[in-house]
Amino acid sequence: MSILAATLLATAVLRPSGWGGTERVPALARVVVLGASLSQGYGLERDAGAPVHMADVVEASLRAEHEPVRRQTALLFFTDPLPIGRSQVEKAAAADPTLVVGIDFLFWYGYGSFATEAGRMAMLENGLALLETFRCPVIVGDFPDVADASRDTARGGGQQKLLAPEQVPPPESLKQLNERLRSWAGEHKSVVVVPVADLVARLHSGKDVEIRGNHWSGAALAGLIQRDRLHPTLEGEVALWLGSLDAFVRSRPDLPDSAFDWDAGAIAKRIRESRAKPVAPAKDAPAKGRG
Repeated sequence: MSILAATLLATAVLRPSGWGGTERVPALARVVVLGASLSQGYGLERDAGAPVHMADVVEASLRAEHEPVRRQTALLFFTDPLPIGRSQVEKAAAADPTLVVGIDFLFWYGYGSFATEAGRMAMLENGLALLETFRCPVIVGDFPDVADASRDTARGGGQQKLLAPEQVPPPESLKQLNERLRSWAGEHKSVVVVPVADLVARLHSGKDVEIRGNHWSGAALAGLIQRDRLHPTLEGEVALWLGSLDAFVRSRPDLPDSAFDWDAGAIAKRIRESRAKPVAPAKDAPAKGRG
């Protein structure tokens, strides 16, 4: 099977059954996903039986006519955020995106070990400067409180901590990070900030989550997060994306609700079923000068 045929097959499998391919929404023509381990789909292979990325979730939700969703994500983003983030942005820009999805792109520009809290805030400015290079709409997540992932008691037992305590911003710094992000977004009208912090807080408190007719409570709510207490499950990834979409659509009166599939269960099912078939992974955005 050729690469083109495999890509077309993957797109056909992930599109909702009601997708007609006739509606065109300019902002959705070329979507590129940036980010770290969440966008890379950390842990979702165990959940879905095959690798799944945030780009796959985005692809599975789009009804409007569009090119295959591209991605530039890195599992080891935390090892060197400045050059990795710069590389992602440059490669994404080469794809001439109409929408950039970076739900966890800024995470390691706020989390991480810093000699001073002033250094932490300076790192955030570096991340914001990278995102300013885009002229298209940008969806970016705020900073959640995931200190629970740095504590010794792991849910279910036997789970390695993925965050060291010194990588977690103190509460006052976390507040400042989110205040600065929202202030910056207010100066860039094409930026939509996703309230990831609110979703994580609801998970911790056991409060129900409802997004566009999808409702999670009790065991379903607990099932949105993996045992590492940091990364979402497939259902959690879908919920996070639908929450992001909801914020995006609310900010853009030109975006019809019909451009998306809002059924979380149907999206997750579609992805799982697609993983049982030989489909191509989400296409990477081309790099400048790549041969």
